[in-house]
Amino acid sequence: MTVDGGRIIGGVEISIEKAPWQVSLELNGYNWCGGVIYSKNIIITAAHCAYDKLPNDLSVRAGATTHNLGGSVVGVSAISLHEQYDNIIATNDIALLLLSSPLRLSKFVQVIPLATEEPSIGSTASVSGWGYTNGPTSNRLRSVNVDIVARAECLKVYGEKVFIRTSICASAPGKDACVGDSGGPLVYQGQLVGIVSHGKGCALSTYPGVYANVPTLNKWILRTASVLHQDEEM
Repeated sequence: MTVDGGRIIGGVEISIEKAPWQVSLELNGYNWCGGVIYSKNIIITAAHCAYDKLPNDLSVRAGATTHNLGGSVVGVSAISLHEQYDNIIATNDIALLLLSSPLRLSKFVQVIPLATEEPSIGSTASVSGWGYTNGPTSNRLRSVNVDIVARAECLKVYGEKVFIRTSICASAPGKDACVGDSGGPLVYQGQLVGIVSHGKGCALSTYPGVYANVPTLNKWILRTASVLHQDEEM
């Protein structure tokens, strides 16, 4: 089975005020992936968005509804991938980026708290990004609601090698994240519960979208962010 990277289908346009923690991760100046504001200095994204990249290749646009216009653009000074990230099957698909200068927080640019517990099965969460819709990528930010899917169901379709403890999945009929949304936020009750990772196609009824599981990866995020902050101060 091929696992497709970066997987908004069936969503609506929103302004950045509705998801002020969302950023566009740019590769050589062009929208590449999504990202999430963890702190003024650190962005969370998918590991496959930063894999094999140098910090100078990447920049972050924050506070913008349109991914290539407005807001503020900040460089990246360091990249930290999960040590057990597998770039073939996209397990442990999470990374932290240290920014070259701090973001200025506002109603358009905000930190999002990390969830410490997974939402219950069937809970409705939202995912946002500038990825593919039913045609080309979207210039304006879009959001869609998806429901948390039982772990057993995801194991059945993806298998235990792909869908591991550090993954969570969600879906809804005709709705999904898609190519270009990778690294973006899955949010439940104002907390970050997942990072867009991968799936089989987009919005296929038998294949829920797979996300890095933030509650399970919470300790890794805290530890890695602490190390990055220490490196910044040296």
